[in-house]
Amino acid sequence: MKASVRSSQTVSRLNDAYVMCTGESAVEQARCTCMAGLGLSCSHVGALLWKIEYAVRNSMTGVSCTDETAKWNRGTTRNIEPKPLVSIQLKKTKLGENTMGNENVPGLRDTPFYVSKEEFKEAVNASPMLPVFEIKGTIMNKSFKSNPSVRTQESIEQVHGEHNDLSSCAKCVQFLSKYVFLTASQVVRLQTETTLQSKSLLWKDCRKLRITASSAHKVPVKETTDSTNFIREHLHPKFVGNKFTKHCQQGEIDAKVYLNSNGHQVQEKGICVSQQENWLSASPDGIFDGQTLLEIKCPVPSSSWSTLDQLFESGKYDVGKDENGDLVVKEKGSRGIYLQVQLTLYCTGLKQCKLLVWLGVDEHKYIDILYNETYVNNQVTRLKTFYVRKTSTMFS
Repeated sequence: MKASVRSSQTVSRLNDAYVMCTGESAVEQARCTCMAGLGLSCSHVGALLWKIEYAVRNSMTGVSCTDETAKWNRGTTRNIEPKPLVSIQLKKTKLGENTMGNENVPGLRDTPFYVSKEEFKEAVNASPMLPVFEIKGTIMNKSFKSNPSVRTQESIEQVHGEHNDLSSCAKCVQFLSKYVFLTASQVVRLQTETTLQSKSLLWKDCRKLRITASSAHKVPVKETTDSTNFIREHLHPKFVGNKFTKHCQQGEIDAKVYLNSNGHQVQEKGICVSQQENWLSASPDGIFDGQTLLEIKCPVPSSSWSTLDQLFESGKYDVGKDENGDLVVKEKGSRGIYLQVQLTLYCTGLKQCKLLVWLGVDEHKYIDILYNETYVNNQVTRLKTFYVRKTSTMFS
């Protein structure tokens, strides 16, 4: 016989005790891994023998697979077969019935069983243990005095339906209605409460729920393109900034100071959610002289260029020159400036933008951009299709 025993002094470590007996129940050898067992004076072995003897004497043992002779050349799953149905006692014993001589009758419950809270309280009130239950501050008193908890009906978790439009999936509609869809007054309030933009936690949270004008160029164009990386970076951005972003932030501040000092008015704006498409938002750098969108870009000089003219002529920037030598913004630029400007115009409701490419007070250029309705409609349709089909992936 082998068993794991727990010491009364150390409850975190188990000791192993074993006893070797003959067929006539004579103990041949006994050992235990505890300190006393090494000196052959362990009480764990005695406790193990007493427990076995007690279990046998009180008919607490059952039939195991080793209690019957193995029937060779048969499948092991059929060595121990179920007993006949007539040998199984299915009836409940009656009160007062003598069950001591019937080994098939299961033992009665040692502790009383109460169906309801009222039945339990009645039994305690009639019990001599009532004063123990009335001691305030104890667990017994709290369980006796407390009211039974009301079991709430568990609702079945909704599953996603078809994602053909924003209202086709009931589960997504529930989420969008709670966190994305806004009334006109809520749009204005959100705009005024997020004027600090990147310094506002609300601004960051609202951007995660929507496609933004600045990130729209990163949305996969083809439906077959894996969007996992875009969604992961959109919801859980790892990029927190570097020397280039700090350069752009400081350049934006300097540019606004320069504009204000020259008699222009730059109105700060927070996140602008589109009134028509609440899943789309933009964060403009400002409103220039009341009716014009202001977008500021601050490229960082490199070894290949030191002036804006050199940058524009290199062909590697989103701003270039047309046949007449005028500065224009490329629709398919690698940085997505044109798409960002057009979507920001769409979200703000403005019709023109002044793009300011800033290197300093003595080195900056203005490019005027008009609202392109046809271009915007095509892009909004594409982005909406992506948003609808990937909503379950983004927010589930």
